Parts: sequence; structure tokens; C-alpha cells
Amino acid sequence: METTITITTIHKPTFIEDLCANINEFGHSEETNILVIGDLKTPPIKDYLKRLSKKFNVSIQYLDIEAQEDSLSDCQPLLELFDYNTPDRVILGGMFAYLQGTKRIIAVDDDNFVTENDFVGYHSITGITRDELPLLKNKIGWFNVHVALEEKFDIPFYPRGYPFSKRVKESNKADMEWGKKKVIVNQGLVLEDPDIDAITRLVNPICATNIKYGFGTFGLLNTWSPFNYQNTCLCRELIPCYFRPKSGLRNADIWTSYLFNKLAEHFGDTITFGQPLVKQIRNEHNLFDDLDIELENNKETDYFVELVRNTPIKTKSNYFEALYELVDNLSKNVDNKYPMAVSFFKEYLVWCEVVGNLYQTHYNQKIRG
Repeated sequence: METTITITTIHKPTFIEDLCANINEFGHSEETNILVIGDLKTPPIKDYLKRLSKKFNVSIQYLDIEAQEDSLSDCQPLLELFDYNTPDRVILGGMFAYLQGTKRIIAVDDDNFVTENDFVGYHSITGITRDELPLLKNKIGWFNVHVALEEKFDIPFYPRGYPFSKRVKESNKADMEWGKKKVIVNQGLVLEDPDIDAITRLVNPICATNIKYGFGTFGLLNTWSPFNYQNTCLCRELIPCYFRPKSGLRNADIWTSYLFNKLAEHFGDTITFGQPLVKQIRNEHNLFDDLDIELENNKETDYFVELVRNTPIKTKSNYFEALYELVDNLSKNVDNKYPMAVSFFKEYLVWCEVVGNLYQTHYNQKIRG
């Protein structure tokens, strides 16, 4: 399969109907399938998904808990890394799709709604080397990708988990050049209620209304930005690299994205942002609870990104081996004054060991994409 869209939900996923219609409209039915990962709280949705699949002629596979454990029965150490009733189980879906041979996965949340854009088509840039790609860079090496969005009240805002020390005027500016790069991750931007820190939500009623004129899909050149795991596409080589350690709490996905920024820079590839746009009709959150959880992470993020950026990588063979080396070095060099970072690298190292052993056991070779 060319593209697998991975979803986990504890609700009836009615948003999938618009997604299927979009896949059909732009002619991607034959090369796309949707993989829904259930959890203990997921309502009975199997028959509903079957009807949608038949109506739109789009492949939809539903794996409830029993089906997940049966399908990955020979991958028990992998299953044991994921608790029940957690959105992190979507990562199991990614690994299942990887083992089935998919070329890319697109992770979406159940509160993401497609727009009129070609959802799969835009994400299909992932894994492709583009000869002419707009690349943004600046002197400080950090760019606020939300500059590309129009905000209803012209309020500036940053992505969730963006280092507070990098929230400076220079981060909202960049020079552009055209270049040839392979795209390893594509993050589609989010309208209506974009992914921002709880502290920002409590202060400002952010509403993204559109992408600004002149912005489409753009890559970053020796310049970093966080990305989350919704409306996000990973190329095949990156799927076994993706993990969200529990110790990272709400911002585990953001810290993982900084590892990916490091890897992209090491291999001379790029992470792109922009299209396809989705609208987020955000599920209910207690913002003060979110704030309490995020603060613990935010206190260590500036140290975290400097440590990652300054840790060398020698491996050039493939992304997984480079990640393994990076995480191993980080786990040895992290300062114990930053307990969340210590735990994060320790847990990520376990992921690397489990996935590496899994692949060698079943395929008698190292992961190479």
C-alpha cells in the first residue's frame, strides 16, 4: 500500500466520512487505506466503518484490542510498551502498517476535519526528493511555522512546545531559497483551533482562518521547528523511529520531533510544513490540567533542544541506526538535574532495542526502510 492513514479513537469517528469523500474526490482510493486502532473505551464501530468502506470504496481496517494483540502476537515486547486507554496506541498502528509494507503513514486525530484540499495528495510529498522545493532558514536556526497562518485577531502565536528562549522576533522571519531535498516528514497546518500551549489558550482566543498568500508547502534548511502527531505524514524510513515516551507527558510528541529535526539535518533531508490544511474542532480539555502537565516539560525544553542539537551523530547508514546512536549518546550525557529528559531518553532507548530486536528476529536483517 502506498499510504496508510492511522487513527485511534474512543469516539464514533464520524470525521472519517469526509476523509473518505476527499480520498475519492482526488482519486486516491486504490493506493490508500485507513487503519483505525481501537481502545478499551472505543464504542462498537466495526459495522459503521464497514458501511463507510463500502459507500466510498475506500479500504478501512479496524483493529480492536483483541485484533491488535492477535496481529502482533509475535511482537509481545512491542505491545507491552503501550498502555490501554492512551492515544499512543496509534503508534502500534504505524508499526503494523510498516510491517505490512506501507510506504508512508499519515497520523490524524479524531478532531481533525479535512478541508477542500487534496489530503493524501499533498502528504504524498513525503519520501520523495523534490528538485525545486522552497526552503526557509534564518540566522538563529529556529522558525515559527505558524507565521504562515492568518489569525482572526492578528495575534502572533507559536506551536505547542516551541522553546521559550527561541520565541523572539527573529524566529518569525526567514530567508527563502529553492533547493533539492528529500522530504521525510510533512506536517499539514491546522485551522480554527491550532495546536498551541495551554498557557496561550488561556490568555488568547487563537483562531487560524487560512494559510497566508505566498505560503504553500515549504521545507526548513538547518532551521528547526516542532511538529505534533496529527495531520502528520512520515516516510517509511521514519516509521520505526517514531515513539512517544510516557515520561514526556503531553509534549512527548514535541520532544520526539526535535530528535527528527536533528536526524533530518544529519542526513541533509528536510521536514516540510503547510498543506494539506485541516480544521480542528478540538475535543474538550481542562486547560488548567493541560497547563500543569505542560509546565513540567516546558521547564526542561530549552535544555533538551540544546543537548540534542549539540550531540553528534556518526552513523550514515540509515535513519534507525542513526536514531539509536543519538538516543544512546543522549542517555549517557543528559544532566540528572533534568529528570524528565533523563527518563525520556531511557524510555526511547528501550523502544530502539525492542524495535531493533523485533526486526532482526523476524527479518534477519537491520532496519533499512
